[in-house]
Amino acid sequence: MNKYHRSSLQLIFIVTMTLILSTYWLDLEIGYGIIFLIIAVGYTIYLNFKASRREQREE
Repeated sequence: MNKYHRSSLQLIFIVTMTLILSTYWLDLEIGYGIIFLIIAVGYTIYLNFKASRREQREE
């Protein structure tokens, strides 16, 4: 598996676990911090796929 794809999957796992723990275990509402985290992770995943494509073109 490509290092960029593995990193993206790890980020998705981290966000999923954060959402599950904060909403069900800690009984917190989804606030602006969680929404910002989701947006930041989405942008990071976009950059990972962009870097992956650039690396494939260079090979």
